[in-house]
Amino acid sequence: MARRLLEISRARCAMSTHVAYEESLATPWPPAAPIRRRVDATVQSNHGDADTESDLERLIGQSAVWRDVLKKAAQVAPTETTVFLHGESGTGKDVLARFIHRMSPRRRGPLVAINCAALPDSLLESELFGYERGAFTGAQFAKPGQIELAEGGVLFLDEVTETSPAAQAKLLRVLQEREFRRLGGTRTVKTNVRIIAASNQDVRRAVERGRFREDLYYRLYVFDMGIPPLRDRTGDIPLFAESFLQEFGRAMGRSAAALSAEASVALIAYDWPGNVRELRNVLERATILCEGGPITTEHLSLDPTRTPARGSDHDLMSMERQAVARMLQETRGNKAKAARRLGLTRTQLYVRLRRYGLLERETAAIS
Repeated sequence: MARRLLEISRARCAMSTHVAYEESLATPWPPAAPIRRRVDATVQSNHGDADTESDLERLIGQSAVWRDVLKKAAQVAPTETTVFLHGESGTGKDVLARFIHRMSPRRRGPLVAINCAALPDSLLESELFGYERGAFTGAQFAKPGQIELAEGGVLFLDEVTETSPAAQAKLLRVLQEREFRRLGGTRTVKTNVRIIAASNQDVRRAVERGRFREDLYYRLYVFDMGIPPLRDRTGDIPLFAESFLQEFGRAMGRSAAALSAEASVALIAYDWPGNVRELRNVLERATILCEGGPITTEHLSLDPTRTPARGSDHDLMSMERQAVARMLQETRGNKAKAARRLGLTRTQLYVRLRRYGLLERETAAIS
């Protein structure tokens, strides 16, 4: 019975994501390809941050800025246009790349992801372009690169600004001529891939400093999309929290931990420098510490320099007022929705609205 209730809860969570997305577009939600739990090792070099099992859940969000991102992703996905994703670390650039792949005509082809910052320059070139036998010491066999393995699909280049000048020159040729040569090779290899690039750096500044080729910048920066940080979409934090807590509960074989009202307020008030990735880590640790009980502020390992001080009742009230005001803004004054996301009853929300003078402010705004 408990397992059935969890399945129903998860289905409702996924349904709310689809409904929010449908409302943001003029066309109905298109069927997405199944999420791959594992891609064959020969066509995948995903870095450790990617978590394909929960990609769909991580698309949850009803804030205006996030719905705008999904709308743009849906518009560009059916095309062959090169996409450039930029945003802070942990905002979900890899998740959005998978979303675009699943909604594109190339969804039946492979999605090959490579973190350009995780490999030294010498290895990066051989990983991208492959090599012929005898190209260097130890190259006893020819090996295809990730570009060849992405044939007919999508190549996702995360942290592309970290590539070497030599690799940048070869990438430019791939984009311009749709061809390249393996290391140590003389044969030109034709390729049919779509490229999605991403970076958490200011690419224009990298160009100005001579760290990134200007011609490659213009080839990659065809359809750019900014991914908003979590602090700019605080209304989505409760949705993320619910999804993550359900996930951790299933993994630990118990019911999902509940957030106390104070913990919910603390999560919304925090500015999340590590974005969604940090939120997930914080909640995973809290799930372990709470031992099946409700998660309180004591279970949250939040950097005190990144959140209002909680050393006094006045500080806590100030933080709570800020969180309630933010949530009302995110829900456009919908008190039932705001109360639900804050983990409060409507009565408890009205008590706080009166306590902090927010109810009077809303009434004045209407009149």
